[in-house]
Amino acid sequence: MTNETKQLRDKAEKGRMLYRSGNATMEEAKELVMPYINHFNNRSKELAKKFNQRPKLISFKSFCR
Repeated sequence: MTNETKQLRDKAEKGRMLYRSGNATMEEAKELVMPYINHFNNRSKELAKKFNQRPKLISFKSFCR
């Protein structure tokens, strides 16, 4: 995992924690979480194409569960 990915993951975890505790609205949490989700989904698509598989994509709601 690269340093950029770790930073995005940390921000996403913080956003998820704030959303689940009720200290942030969905829109505020999405601002923190979506950069990581987009990065994850793009990487998943790249790997799936390389190995001729279907990508495993995540959404905001599935990440926050």
